[in-house]
Amino acid sequence: MARFSPLLIARRALRPLLDDARGAADAAARLAVEHRATPMIGRTLLQQALPVTFGLRAAGWLVGLDETRARLRDVRDELAVQMGGPVGARPPAIAARVAAELELAEPTAPWQAIRVRTAQLAAALATLAGVFGKIARDVTLLAQQEVGEVAEGETDPAHPRGASSAMAHKRNPVGAVSVVACVKRTPGLVAGALAAMEQEHERAAGAWQAEWGIHTELLGLTASAAAWGRELLEELQVDAGRMQANLAASAAADAPVPEGAGEVVDRALAAHETMSEVMR
Repeated sequence: MARFSPLLIARRALRPLLDDARGAADAAARLAVEHRATPMIGRTLLQQALPVTFGLRAAGWLVGLDETRARLRDVRDELAVQMGGPVGARPPAIAARVAAELELAEPTAPWQAIRVRTAQLAAALATLAGVFGKIARDVTLLAQQEVGEVAEGETDPAHPRGASSAMAHKRNPVGAVSVVACVKRTPGLVAGALAAMEQEHERAAGAWQAEWGIHTELLGLTASAAAWGRELLEELQVDAGRMQANLAASAAADAPVPEGAGEVVDRALAAHETMSEVMR
């Protein structure tokens, strides 16, 4: 069991992780619908650019979440049992029987020294985490007091979320900060998983053992980012009035929202609805 337990852990851990990713995507879809025509100033290179809509921003988040969670689901379904024996020559029928018992995929051949599946798992986890990182970074920027276009939701008015113990006027975006803190650690772990693909002969001396800790951390960090990110999107407060005021004060105040913005939102929502039916 010890030889394939990391994949069993991954398969089980991905169930609640993907559920949170789905919940986050649904929340992004609701924001895209509600704010399809809510104008705001677009920003490129951290400078004010042309008008867009907040629905367009949310649609971008939605597509990122849908594409990466679909890829992670596919990787989960491809997690295969490793039952090659001491040198990878055990009869395939044995692997087939064990795969059926453990609800893992049956590989074409033993893969104890060909670590494609573990590398793909690491990359898929970190890519989903990266999308949550993008969303969280947007929230931290839009929640700045001088911008004030979004805020994290309040769960307990008596204890304001993100209240500073030292500066009463501050309201820190603690959920978004938590997401970013998780995501910042994932690229190095993926690099470790890719480095572990270089393995000696029929079984490596140290490389595949190193993967255990890598994947344990990646699963924990991505799951935490997904849980925080779902809550962040489900409770996000959008200040359409502040968006309008910031737009009116910009040099692009008289420029129209590009005609394609609404079409992009609708296309993202249609794709999400289709994907929701497929992944139901």
